[in-house]
Amino acid sequence: MNHNLLILLIISNIPIIFFLDKIIKKFNINDKSDGIRKFQKKPIALFGGSIFFYNIFLIIFIEKIVDLNFINDFTFSTNRELIAFGVGLVSFFMIGLYDDKYNLNPYKKIALSTLAILLVINLDQNVIIRELDFIFFDHTIELRSFSYFFTILCFLLFINALNMFDGINLQVGCYSLIVCIILISNGIFSDLNLILIFSLLIFLFYNYKNKIYLGDSGVYLLAFLFSYFFINSHNNNEIFLADEIFVIMFLPGVDMLRLFLTRVTNGKNPFEADSNHLHHLLLKKYSPKFAFCFSQIIILICIIGYYYVTFKISFLLSIIFFYILLIIFLKKK
Repeated sequence: MNHNLLILLIISNIPIIFFLDKIIKKFNINDKSDGIRKFQKKPIALFGGSIFFYNIFLIIFIEKIVDLNFINDFTFSTNRELIAFGVGLVSFFMIGLYDDKYNLNPYKKIALSTLAILLVINLDQNVIIRELDFIFFDHTIELRSFSYFFTILCFLLFINALNMFDGINLQVGCYSLIVCIILISNGIFSDLNLILIFSLLIFLFYNYKNKIYLGDSGVYLLAFLFSYFFINSHNNNEIFLADEIFVIMFLPGVDMLRLFLTRVTNGKNPFEADSNHLHHLLLKKYSPKFAFCFSQIIILICIIGYYYVTFKISFLLSIIFFYILLIIFLKKK
């Protein structure tokens, strides 16, 4: 563990820990009950994303400007890569923050997100998905001219999937914690993920107390970071192959796909909010605590199970089949 980085994080977060109430009062971006999908008794600050952005931006600033060498594995080999990462970090935080404040139209969010992704991948060619490799498949699938479109699509899909997965306290925060631990255990952007873990623990503490929510600024920022980390690792050293990334992102991804297909089939806007998400279906039958624990258990079973089973394709088909049965069961009156 990078003890110097940990000490810096503790010191830099003292103002947030001791003056949170005053900060969120000045921040003044809140989530309010609408009586349809949101039922909190009082407005809750959408402050989670600001904690992540503050910590990552501060550490990178100190590392590159002040040059105190707090980050041991600073993996941006060129300034161009760092600029690309910074553009993505700032862009997705600002898009999410603006949406939290003014409730952006879904199509405007997609357009702005697409523009941000294009800027990132044009600055850093290492984040373009040019080929796909699978554990159970001996051949590499080359994307060629399809690379740009596929890369943008992957970013957008995971951003929307994680956004739809955010519906009950602790859910996205704990899922993100699992992803960070997986990345650190494989030596991928370890110090940046340590910053995220520290930030997530602060967020989860206050989210458990129902004082702050992630907001779109938090969801968009986390989705960009995880997409960036996984794509970068797949392209540079193939630590994570395409099917492994799919399994890690399975539950948010497959739930998003179901929602999109259901809405389109019913003649609705695929981006129109509803109460048909997995956590909503669970909440109709069970408590929020059960819904949260159940979703995290599914995620862990998918990830851990995939590393130990021999027949990978059979396992993938099995978890998809289980998900379908679960939705059928939850929809029964």
